[in-house]
Amino acid sequence: MLKFDTKQINNLIAGNTLALEIPSSSEERRAFVVVSAVEGGGKLNTSDTSKMKYWLRKYEVSNEYLENDWDVSDDELINSIHIIDILGLENLEKELSKYLSDISKMDVEWKCDNPI
Repeated sequence: MLKFDTKQINNLIAGNTLALEIPSSSEERRAFVVVSAVEGGGKLNTSDTSKMKYWLRKYEVSNEYLENDWDVSDDELINSIHIIDILGLENLEKELSKYLSDISKMDVEWKCDNPI
């Protein structure tokens, strides 16, 4: 599925970050895709998602950082992609389709081990 569902859209409008762990390029690393609205906190019924701006981040991080619960900075990220000011939910979905085949699996970030 390449479209956000209502719950995911409401989370983005409310300012919540969505994340999903994806396959990494190495067994020694874990990979994540993370998205959020640039300015969340809008009203669910009145926010126009086509005019909202979003950011997307895809990266890998060494298992060592997650296993030891170490802080992760940009310097530790591997194969990092950070796209900001994506205009409109449809464009965000297009960007995500480069990395995911099923957007419906994305959930609020605290439900996965997203370290940043």
